[in-house]
Amino acid sequence: MNFKISRIPLVLIILISVGTNTAYVMGEGWKAGFAKSVITPEEFMFMSGYGSRDKPANGKILDVYVRVSVLEDEAGTEGVFIALDLISVPKKMAVALTTAINKKYGIPRASVILNSSHTHSAPALDDRLSYIYKYPDPDAAWKQIYEYQAWLNKTVLETVDRAVKDKKSALVESGQGTCRFAVNRRPPIGEGPYDHDVPVLKISSTDGQKVRGLIYGYACHCTVLSLFQWSGDYAGFSSKYLEEMYPGSVALFFAGCGADQNPLPRRTVELAKKYGHMLAVSVDDVVNQKMKKVEPTLATRFTEIDLAFDKLPPVEQFEAEAKGKNFHKRMRAINILKEVKVLGHVPTSRPYPVQVWNLGNDINWITLGGEVVVDYAIRLKKELGKEKTWVAGYSNDGLAYIPSERVLKEGGYEGAGAMVYYQQPTKWKAGLEDQIVDAVHKLVNSITEQKK
Repeated sequence: MNFKISRIPLVLIILISVGTNTAYVMGEGWKAGFAKSVITPEEFMFMSGYGSRDKPANGKILDVYVRVSVLEDEAGTEGVFIALDLISVPKKMAVALTTAINKKYGIPRASVILNSSHTHSAPALDDRLSYIYKYPDPDAAWKQIYEYQAWLNKTVLETVDRAVKDKKSALVESGQGTCRFAVNRRPPIGEGPYDHDVPVLKISSTDGQKVRGLIYGYACHCTVLSLFQWSGDYAGFSSKYLEEMYPGSVALFFAGCGADQNPLPRRTVELAKKYGHMLAVSVDDVVNQKMKKVEPTLATRFTEIDLAFDKLPPVEQFEAEAKGKNFHKRMRAINILKEVKVLGHVPTSRPYPVQVWNLGNDINWITLGGEVVVDYAIRLKKELGKEKTWVAGYSNDGLAYIPSERVLKEGGYEGAGAMVYYQQPTKWKAGLEDQIVDAVHKLVNSITEQKK
């Protein structure tokens, strides 16, 4: 364990161990660094998000970005938050980036969050969802995807490096607002649960006069737009507007549990701008009210649990589908059969990432993999405290939709239908909600025990 000790005259410095990657040093505050980079492809390629797309992008409404925040508490514990204007965070990408960050900076896996805004107007990635397209020239399309993914990973790491070098003393404050354009999209539309909370972290100069960074979230699909033009959708516009409101700042959006939430009405650029402005104003309202100072302590935890599939189809079914006329089932079957060759059987489960950051003993920032329905945020806030619990989906692995037990029983697209597009063999086994929530509680309890 590395202990960082500042020379503070006439001040007693007390060192208290608080776990892996953490040593507590009294007398120091937060440090923070920020950076952002454009990740818009230099050439037109296929976009991700809508299976009906049959050609590459042909224009740009708004650049897509990677934005990075590095927070360091008074003990020297660092947390890296990487916000991406992408459809998802592929598992391979998450592993490559977190491994490289650990190697260069010694920052452990638990202390790196990768979250995608889930915009449906960003490039296709080296990921499961990219198999849903009938590429006119598959070899050329996949060559572009692989080359873009390699360039993207390199650009993200360069952006992290700039954020680390940008670190300086900072004041960190938290608050929560409200925004109301998300609508539950499951039938009957608009009658299901929702989460209109807008959690906000403001990072300023130590005197509080200059806002250097904003971290904020909202639970809603980034699906206002369905064009063939690059865009961060409403989330891209909200960050753009916030950075204009606070010149020199970096505004990092994180997607909440919005898998069953849509921005309605939608499908025009004007609406994307409108919702982006609504969200930016919600954040600005929080920033301009009295916010709560976040004490300079950071504790992080990360685990992967095995989520089991329901009753699996026999291998023979996939062998038949691999030769069938249904394109999406055929692509899914081809990919499943590749796994069968390695495993000797149809995959029975997937590793699922669960992560918790505790900031200042007040905020539990929970990040979950995949497209998570809103029930998880509602339940976790009820069990852990609404004001102190932030819940993000779309983090660290874009493996599939993650239904609650209610949605799994009801079925439909989020409960079962979408699994074919994510190249998964069947729907999830009942019990996954309690399994995920229990994993969150174990991580939170681990942090609580550490702090005693």
